[in-house]
Amino acid sequence: MPDTSLRRARFSVAAVFLIHAAVFGTWATRIPAIKHHIGINDGQLGIALAGLAVGLFIGTRLAGVTVERFGSRPAIRTAILVLCAALIGPALAGNLLALTVALAVLGVLGGFIDVAMNAQAVIVERGYGRPIMNSLHGLWSVGLLAGSVIGAGAAALNMSTKLHFGLVGAGLVAPAVLALGGLLAAGAEALPAELGRHEPSERPLLLQPVVLLLGLIAFSSFSAEGAAADWSAVYLRDSLHTGAGFAASAFVAFSCAMAACRLLSDRLTARFGPVLVVRTGSLVAGFGLGLGLMVHRPSAGVAAFALMGVGLAPVVPLTFSAAGNTGLGPTGVILGRVVTMGYLGSIVGPIVIGALAQAVGLRSALLLLVALTLVIAGTARFTSFAAGGTRLSTPAWPGAEPYDDAKGAAP
Repeated sequence: MPDTSLRRARFSVAAVFLIHAAVFGTWATRIPAIKHHIGINDGQLGIALAGLAVGLFIGTRLAGVTVERFGSRPAIRTAILVLCAALIGPALAGNLLALTVALAVLGVLGGFIDVAMNAQAVIVERGYGRPIMNSLHGLWSVGLLAGSVIGAGAAALNMSTKLHFGLVGAGLVAPAVLALGGLLAAGAEALPAELGRHEPSERPLLLQPVVLLLGLIAFSSFSAEGAAADWSAVYLRDSLHTGAGFAASAFVAFSCAMAACRLLSDRLTARFGPVLVVRTGSLVAGFGLGLGLMVHRPSAGVAAFALMGVGLAPVVPLTFSAAGNTGLGPTGVILGRVVTMGYLGSIVGPIVIGALAQAVGLRSALLLLVALTLVIAGTARFTSFAAGGTRLSTPAWPGAEPYDDAKGAAP
C-alpha cells in the first residue's frame, strides 16, 4: 500500500490537473463574450487564438529544460499560481493586440504546467507501482467540464468576463496553495536503475525512434480530439440537419464518455497492459466513428462521437506515461517533446478537416479521424513502457545503461 507521502503527492498532482483544466474550461466558454466586448471579427479572433497556440508550444519547450534542472515540484508550485492570476488577462484586454498577448501568456503557462504536472504524475505513478495516469487525466476532463458548466452559467446570467474570471481565478488560488504541499521533490524523480537509456548517440533526443513514435500517437489522438471539439456539432447541425441543442450534444457525449472511461482505464491497464488497452481503444474509436458516419442519422452521430471518446480516453494518458518511462533521457525533456507533438496535432487536425470538408464534404473529411485511429493501433506497441506494461521494469533499449534523472547522466 502506498505510504502517506505518496498518497499526499497523488492528491496534490490531482489538484493540479483539476485547476489546470478548470482555467481552460472557464476561458473557452466565454470566447464569444470576449470577442463581442473587444469588437473583433472571426479572422481577428483566429489571430488571437494563434497566440494561444504559439504560447502552448513555447511553454512545452520551456518546461522540459526547467523540470530537468529544478524538478517538477518548484515548476508547478510557481506556475500554477501565476496561471490562476493570468486567467484575468483575456478579460482585461481592450483590443486585438492585448488579447493576443494575454492568450499567449495563458498558453505558455498552460503548456508549461501540462508537461510539469505529467512529469510529476509519472514519478507518483512509479511510486505506486501501478497505473494511475488515466484517473488523473480523467480528473482533468472533470475539471474541464466543471469550468465549462460554471462558464455557461455565468454566460447565461450575462456576468461580465472580468468578474467571472476574477472570481474563478481567486477561487482556485486557495486550493492550489493548500494542495500543492504534497508534491514530490526532485530527488524522487530519478529513474529506477532497471530503466535504461540508449547508449550515447549523435542523434538528437527528438529524433529517437521511440520519442517520434510516441509523438505520432499523441499527434494522432490530439488531432482526433481537436476535430471532435471543433467539428462534431457542425457535422450534426449542417450534415444531419439537427437543431443547435441536439448538435451540441455530440461533443457533450464525447467529453462525458472520455471522462468516465479515463476514470476506469487504470484497472484495465493493470489487468491487460497498456498496449492492448491503447490498441483496442483506438479500434473502438475508429469503428464507432466509421459506423456512425455510414449510418448517417443524428442518433448514430451522437453515439459515434461517444464511442470515439471511450476509445481515445486511455491513449494520451498511457502515451505520456510511456514517454516518462522510456529511460532514454530526462523525464521532463522527453515529455516536453511528446506533449509538443500532441499540441501540434490539436491545431493541425481541425484545420485539415476543414480543408478536406471544403473539397469532399464534412462527412467524408471525418473519415480522416478513422485513419488516425488506425495509426494509433499500428503504433500502440510503443506504449509498452507505460506503467503496467510488460517492459516497465526492463531497459528501453537492449544493452542500455540506466539514466539518472536527478544527476542527468548514467551512474
